[in-house]
Amino acid sequence: MKVVFLTLIFLITIGVIPLSFATTDSCQCVAFRLDDIQDYWLNSVQTKIIDTFHEKNASLTIGIIGNHIGQDPKIIDDVKSKLGKNPKLEIANHGWNHEDFTQFSREQQYVFMKNTNDKISSLFGVVPSVFIPPFNTINNDTMAVFLENNFQYISANVTQDPPPYIIKNNSIHHLPGTAKTGNLHYTYWYSENYKQTFAEIVSSLQKYGYVIIVMHPQEYSIRQDLSYSNTVDENQIHELELLIDEIRNDGLKIVTISNVPKNISNQKIPVWASNLFTWYDKGQISENEVYDAIKFMMANKIINLHSQIPNIVYPLHQNIRATFFWVGEPASQDNQFVDNLSSIWDDKWLEHFGGVDDPESRNGYFPAKFVPLENPFYFALPYADFINGTRAPDAYKIVYWSNEKNWADSESMLKNKWIMITKGDKTAYAQWEDVEPFVYDDANYVFGNNLPKNNVNHSGLDVSPAVSDYLDLYHDHNNVVSWQFIDSDKVPDGPWKKIITTSQIFMSPS
Repeated sequence: MKVVFLTLIFLITIGVIPLSFATTDSCQCVAFRLDDIQDYWLNSVQTKIIDTFHEKNASLTIGIIGNHIGQDPKIIDDVKSKLGKNPKLEIANHGWNHEDFTQFSREQQYVFMKNTNDKISSLFGVVPSVFIPPFNTINNDTMAVFLENNFQYISANVTQDPPPYIIKNNSIHHLPGTAKTGNLHYTYWYSENYKQTFAEIVSSLQKYGYVIIVMHPQEYSIRQDLSYSNTVDENQIHELELLIDEIRNDGLKIVTISNVPKNISNQKIPVWASNLFTWYDKGQISENEVYDAIKFMMANKIINLHSQIPNIVYPLHQNIRATFFWVGEPASQDNQFVDNLSSIWDDKWLEHFGGVDDPESRNGYFPAKFVPLENPFYFALPYADFINGTRAPDAYKIVYWSNEKNWADSESMLKNKWIMITKGDKTAYAQWEDVEPFVYDDANYVFGNNLPKNNVNHSGLDVSPAVSDYLDLYHDHNNVVSWQFIDSDKVPDGPWKKIITTSQIFMSPS
């Protein structure tokens, strides 16, 4: 069979077989799902797997069994130490007692889901948005109580939850497991090598447009006779490390399950590539042969797995009226009695900046009375990606650079972003640190081509005293500018780079 598929590749390469492509949008990403997290059971193995992802800077979703968690400090402390950090560790609901949900009434299924959510919330301070049904079994009652418990993502398997999967522009996302790092044969788990799993990854992208890799602790445990020991199989951990490296080397992103729908692109994989995976699934070619074929096609640019992050040319906003504001500005009629002691992203902006950025008391482009702790070249635009501590629902759709990385739940996509501001023959650069003037949801202007909808003073941009001074903003009563987003690596040297703001969202405890 090896001769057959190499001949197929040759015929495609010389153009005898025309290329056609799958119509499924692809996330160009991979999510790992580690099931069966619980107390005092292979806990050294569980923590080793979690730690491996953390050390490799790779995101991971873990499925926690609600009634079997809470007493084992080895598991609890390890999970807590990694929550809220990058790489992202996501907690999913994996049932109450790892029960087959389809064997219970709708009311019982509801209680199982809710009890596990409550347990996870009390232990870890998060409420899962992902449900992993034990045994991958679901029915109509399961889906009904899934909605009642406010889940958004369900991850069973393709047998119990068959395609099609609409993962774009949908409020409920079916993201079943499509690849694996081990096989269950009767009661024994047999581990796969990284090439086997990688072949399944490419097959999944071709078939479904996304990949969820299912893992179990037993696959990474050394088996003693008929039992699994709490001893890590270092060889299999090494296969996991090779798999993570292979995924990254081929340009795919590693994300959590809930981030799969946020990474959709229109990258396509040839339909005929499914022949390779059909042969592989039937055992007619080995994982080494299909791996080599994939590598050949990538090397010859027949397929491209790389994440499609476009080289963005940001639109230029011209003839925009600019006004200025400053950290510590008191409430007055000019700002509709809204002070600037805090910002949309920082409840203690004045403290974190270091003092009042007084426009009447300057030392060059710095305030005269202190050296600021953050960049004095800052600005505000009228769009907020966080509303009352929650990410705006349209942020992933409209922010140009939303797919550039995995964003933590408490991380702004906008704070600290740079723009270039031009007036006449002068150009200044500044970082985004607040949301105004007077409007907080003007996406069609900030990320589009509309004029600002602010009808209070018709301004579309607020700038700091340093920016205003650099541009002579009010010279000749002319405060009309052009502005454009710019990536940080393209910002030239200047006074705006003496201090660069890197702080993220800060909300005072209520």
